[in-house]
Amino acid sequence: MSNNLSPDIQESPAAYLSEQASIELKSFIEQLYDSGSQEYATFSFPIDAIDPLAYLEMCWQKDCFEYYWEKPADEFAIAAGSELINISATGTNRFAKSHAQVTALKDQTAEFSAVSHPYSGLMFLGGFSFFNEVTDTPWKSFDPASLTIPKWLIVKDGKFTIATIAVSLGSFSSPGALYHYIREKLNQLSNVTPTDTDENEPIRDSEIRPPLPGVGKADYNHWISSVKTAKHHIEHGQFKKIVLARHIAVSNFETITPTQVINNLRQQYTNCYNFLVHSAHGDTFLGSTPERLGSFRKRLFLTDALAGSIKRGRTATEDSMLEKDLSASPKNRNEHNFVVKAIEERLAPFAASVNRSRQPEVKKLSNVQHLYTPIRAQLRPDAGILEVIGQLHPTPAVGGYPWQKAKPFISELEDFDRGWYAGPVGWLNSKGTGEFAVAIRSGLLTKKEAHFFAGCGIVADSDPSAEWEETNLKLKPMLSALQYD
Repeated sequence: MSNNLSPDIQESPAAYLSEQASIELKSFIEQLYDSGSQEYATFSFPIDAIDPLAYLEMCWQKDCFEYYWEKPADEFAIAAGSELINISATGTNRFAKSHAQVTALKDQTAEFSAVSHPYSGLMFLGGFSFFNEVTDTPWKSFDPASLTIPKWLIVKDGKFTIATIAVSLGSFSSPGALYHYIREKLNQLSNVTPTDTDENEPIRDSEIRPPLPGVGKADYNHWISSVKTAKHHIEHGQFKKIVLARHIAVSNFETITPTQVINNLRQQYTNCYNFLVHSAHGDTFLGSTPERLGSFRKRLFLTDALAGSIKRGRTATEDSMLEKDLSASPKNRNEHNFVVKAIEERLAPFAASVNRSRQPEVKKLSNVQHLYTPIRAQLRPDAGILEVIGQLHPTPAVGGYPWQKAKPFISELEDFDRGWYAGPVGWLNSKGTGEFAVAIRSGLLTKKEAHFFAGCGIVADSDPSAEWEETNLKLKPMLSALQYD
């Protein structure tokens, strides 16, 4: 082979790279350069157990793409950083455009793994805005569709941890240069320590949090008016349900970093999807959502109907009574049924079969409980996964029913751009596995402000004041993560 790795190169030991894996890696790289048929490559290796969030925090670069995903109850987490390739799209066909770009990049990428594992190889990380376009200044760092292949990625799957390095083959002059780059990156995984960064000092107890923004009477009156207007439209048959949201902004929060916020969330909300997407412009979208839009492996697709809410009780007896009230509430059952029906209708063109339980369950979180129906589908062989995600978004839990009738009234009745709030956020890989959640219970951290959002479903018998209190309840997770009382 003309580009063989020179046997006399002096090699320092590489963490996580056995002698056999080193031989296989050299052979794989040489074949890549001989064939010249691929543009990109990924290299995956098992590594020692590490908290992916701790690694992300120690390597944090505020001017680079950074990503985190975790559901603590599932013992599954992803940390990643630095952008190799970004896929972006806008407009009504953004999910189909993203699907086409993902498919093309899979074909252009070779994958090496020192161990057979479902989460080795190529991964796409990111999300989508609620609407097809993003117009508001605070969201300028986030395209309506954005999926990134990171340069490095760590996946924790139970007790097993795997690291993946992604490269553009054209960036290396020879097989030897690429081989030593991979070894260097593996060594970095074992040598990063907390002293490598000074940007994530813990908050000290003596530090005083700034006051919450004043939520004045004008905000309350606007909300009451919007809900009454929505109910008027429902009464006159415009739509059956619409989800309205509120937005609040917090200034001067520089004493806490995005990784500290997500750490607070994952500790408190272990049954939720905790996510963080940080743009190279320095803004961060993060949150802790209980709502799965879809998880998938090959053709098996799992989703949830999550709608209808009530607070948690202060005692076991009160909590049980509230649960019964939620399950028996005509308003909440009605709201929930719209979501179930819409999901089944939207899955039908893509699914060979759809199954669900007849009655909703109750999902209990730390501060709220929801009506919840898991739905299982077997997808047809020709179903594109991002197109399925696009078809499901937005569910009536965050949009309305029927959606096309409710859609124009959201922007009319809300006084802010939702951006990525309530949009799909998550990941997928080259093996047909992935997961997207609905980005509720979320916030946008910019250089000057933190923006938080919360919404609730409005149906014919909604009470505007009660819905205001429900949004206050839903704002608590993000406010408490920022260490507000």
